[in-house]
Amino acid sequence: MLNPPLSHLSDDLLVYIVEHIGKTYPYTKKSLCNLSLADRAFTQPCQKYIFRDLKLADKMGIVSRKLETLKTILDDKPFFANHVRLVELSNSCSWLFSDHTFISILQLLSNSPVPPHEIRFSRTHGTGIRSIFNPLLVVRSLTQSFFSQTLSVLHLKECTGVPLSLFLICPRLRQVSLEHCSAETSYDEFPDNLCSGREPPSLEVLSHRNSNVVEQMITPPPRFNTPMVLWSNLRVLTLSQGKGEMACLQPILDGACGTLEELYLTNGGAWWCPQLSLAGRVNLHNVPTLQVFAVYTKVVQQYSYGAGRPLVPVLHDINIVLGTIPRSNKVTNLCFDFTIVGSHSLEQDWVGIFDEVIRISDGKTLELELKMGIYEIDLPGQDEMFTQMTEKATSVLSAYPNISTRFCNPTLWGGLHPFPGGQGRSSFGT
Repeated sequence: MLNPPLSHLSDDLLVYIVEHIGKTYPYTKKSLCNLSLADRAFTQPCQKYIFRDLKLADKMGIVSRKLETLKTILDDKPFFANHVRLVELSNSCSWLFSDHTFISILQLLSNSPVPPHEIRFSRTHGTGIRSIFNPLLVVRSLTQSFFSQTLSVLHLKECTGVPLSLFLICPRLRQVSLEHCSAETSYDEFPDNLCSGREPPSLEVLSHRNSNVVEQMITPPPRFNTPMVLWSNLRVLTLSQGKGEMACLQPILDGACGTLEELYLTNGGAWWCPQLSLAGRVNLHNVPTLQVFAVYTKVVQQYSYGAGRPLVPVLHDINIVLGTIPRSNKVTNLCFDFTIVGSHSLEQDWVGIFDEVIRISDGKTLELELKMGIYEIDLPGQDEMFTQMTEKATSVLSAYPNISTRFCNPTLWGGLHPFPGGQGRSSFGT
């Protein structure tokens, strides 16, 4: 057993140690197995972590061997099935639902006191294939499994031909993540009971990046006569700033106007791609519940975009968006993630953005985060510009002690510590 002081560690600290070691990829499993044998105090937390994710997003031969090994383990210790929370499948997984070993494992999982509630679909490891093979079989098989009643979290990454019926068959679905996905275009083979007559899920969290699936959620094909999802309970929304994604924003805001608490508008492409104007596309006037607003923005010199491409007055554009937030609001966190290319950025309306921050705070406590990555300038120039910009912010905001301001320049950041964050920062990425 552990000796003092380790023997005095709480269960929460033991779990924290296990989770920290579990993130040391690529040695995760070996390290956790060794730790589980080092002392019995670590055995159960390590077992829970090792069996938490059932990863089957690989080629058929590799997956078959994994299933045989897992079946042998579960035959000896069936209670390990109680630890599984997430099942990761490839977009060519349809063969699994005819595999006897997989079916027997699913039966074990269905008998768990807390069956798995999360599925992650992605392209098969080591291949470029993105199309979901036989989507009708996948939907039917999931409908007949316990997932139709337990699934609350669904991730889809690099998948084409995503069937909208996948959302309808899971009424308890609450969190959806879509990244580089496209929707199925034909539902001729889908029966009526997979396209209508079902209670749509009420989403609470949606992350949407480079995907057209949400467009069809909002305006489904004629084959469907029911909404794909309900927005009336949505609390957290993350969208990349592509034209297609931003066209979906206002309908979602309208549907979630009474519940949305966090909005993240993340990077929509490489830094050399022109910044999409947000004015006219983002209106936060009718979102009284909003607490966190975070936006990624590119401030790029004209020549970086190439001849003939107009430079968007980015900060003026952001100020217009901030101006749609009414003075009476619940906003507690504002996060701005700037990619600054070139030395002209000081000419932008920085004071205007700080004036909007002051107006939005309206005397209440507000946390402001400014992340400014500065490029195409030599290192001393980066340091000088960052200093000038922080001084400009300080000169305006120092008279408002209710506004807590944090600065970060990732181009000078040593990488030893994460950028400090507020309550919503963990959801915001570029």
